[in-house]
Amino acid sequence: MKTGSETITAVIATLNEARHIRGCIEGLLAQTGVNLVEVLVVDGGSQDGTPEIVQRLPEFGTKVFLLRNPKRFQVYAWNIGIAAARGQYTAFFIGHARYAPDYLRQCLEARKRTGAANVGGVQVPAYDGGACAPAIAWAMSSRFGVGGANLRYAREECFVDSVFCGFYETSLLRDLGGFDERIPFDEDDDLNYRVRKAGHKVLVSPRIRVSYYVRSSLSGLAKQMFRYGFWRRATQLKHPDLVPWRILVPPLFVVALCASALALVLRNPLGLVVPLAYLAFCAAALFEAYTRLRSSRALLAPVVLSVMHVSYGVGYLFGLFGLRGSTFRSEFANRFSLQRPS
Repeated sequence: MKTGSETITAVIATLNEARHIRGCIEGLLAQTGVNLVEVLVVDGGSQDGTPEIVQRLPEFGTKVFLLRNPKRFQVYAWNIGIAAARGQYTAFFIGHARYAPDYLRQCLEARKRTGAANVGGVQVPAYDGGACAPAIAWAMSSRFGVGGANLRYAREECFVDSVFCGFYETSLLRDLGGFDERIPFDEDDDLNYRVRKAGHKVLVSPRIRVSYYVRSSLSGLAKQMFRYGFWRRATQLKHPDLVPWRILVPPLFVVALCASALALVLRNPLGLVVPLAYLAFCAAALFEAYTRLRSSRALLAPVVLSVMHVSYGVGYLFGLFGLRGSTFRSEFANRFSLQRPS
């Protein structure tokens, strides 16, 4: 039974998503209790057959539509979707994720129940290959890996800084000018900060169920975290009063490691303090990882955490010196891009 007459547009940003796109779209078309008027697949120039898979779907041309994103990155796809959306509400999706059959209904109900302008689910990590993937998935849902980012592990509904993907009223998105294309990889955080500055709230709810496929390799994880750190600095420059100070922990850790290395070269025993403290941190993390994973792959947890924290910290430090004032250098997006949206 429909929850009401509200219409919803689903926007999926894709770039080489042949592995998951069919399942993603079919899952959206099977959503229960809502009036989903269209699924807009905005493709950034996939070379793996993603557009052809979309075009072969029975619903293509009637409920599923393919739009081109010549600028490739996800932020442009979101804005193309906002401009084309016919629904009263616009929900954003990525291809490499699974969404519960009641995902959209829960989004709509959470919005009505709480008055939040944007709602999203707890980002539950999943994996489909790679020896490191289980440890990466664990780290992405643990305080050891993501600190205070409770959108990844919240057990109760709460108001937060930002959420995964998001469910907004289309008119609000247009009133705010859509996503800031100067910030190509932290665009969702930036938009949610602007939503909050406008006097609205952002809600995460575990009732909104979504599973996200994590990176399967350490190299892919390193690039992802470097990118997050770099563009988080851009968001901080734009919203210095809203971005939480916890994002400074990884770059301060990297600086402390460098200082420790210098101290050890100078034969100062104080250089052991930070490395030993981090080893203790990793030992505690290893215990938690093993209780969750119950396999030898938990032994990779300290390596995964080190890659995450150092890559994010180095990315932030590059942003600290590579970005000035409110000028964002989008050419860095090309230099540190991956083969799919984040």
